[in-house]
Amino acid sequence: MFRPPDKKPKVEHFVDDVIRQYSDEEFRRHFRLSRRVATVLIAGFASSPMCPTDNHGGKAAKSAETHILSFIWYAANKTCMRDVADRFNLSESTVHRVLQRVADYLCTLGPTVLTFPRDLEKLSRDFEKVSGVPGVVGCIDGCYIRIQCPENKIASTYANRHHFLSMTLQAVCDNKRRFSDVLVGSSSKIHDSRVFRLSSLAKKIPGICQGGRYHILADELLDDSDEEEANDDVPWSKCTDSDECEEKDTEEDAALRKLGELKREKVFQKMFGGK
Repeated sequence: MFRPPDKKPKVEHFVDDVIRQYSDEEFRRHFRLSRRVATVLIAGFASSPMCPTDNHGGKAAKSAETHILSFIWYAANKTCMRDVADRFNLSESTVHRVLQRVADYLCTLGPTVLTFPRDLEKLSRDFEKVSGVPGVVGCIDGCYIRIQCPENKIASTYANRHHFLSMTLQAVCDNKRRFSDVLVGSSSKIHDSRVFRLSSLAKKIPGICQGGRYHILADELLDDSDEEEANDDVPWSKCTDSDECEEKDTEEDAALRKLGELKREKVFQKMFGGK
């Protein structure tokens, strides 16, 4: 009496028949990370509470491997959910849930992955090889993540100096452009210097900088002399020598370039509700 809905044609067994047959180099080209790292993520996600274990609608729960590989494919290839759904034999609504689960899992890894290296002496030497400036252990900068106004909130409280709604992403990079500290969530109406003072990094600075032995480079936005709560304990330094300033600008470019790469990844704006 009721005819079953037609099954949409999709790629079947893509993980088994294609991805598992990739060489390590082909895997890296498609997923932009090594097979070893992907395997670690799959094992970690499988043992996490985010990984579904119960059947839904009579179908078996999607495997941890499918979750991680479809998420990485979506993030690495700047593709759309429809393409991922077709390639991994999923519905678009399932893809959305898969992306949310894996994103939640990756957020739990932040405190263990995004940490300052313990060997600050080695890190400062690596920075010095790049620029000739001693004692530098990081470069800090920020950017705006465009958002829609959260429900039951006033839009003007999220408007930044460029007059669009956003949250501020604050990040510290090392000399290889690897993130060592990340903060996101503060309204961009708040000045960058205040965002920093409200961050956990501000409390860690005395231990990291060890009384001025080490430094984190920042631009002038973190040195707001008009703010009443200006923090004189944070070792920001102003350049007086043009050569030294040029060297410091070169180092700080590490953070700027990395944040620039994230800005170009439109897929992240889609995931977090941006336009």
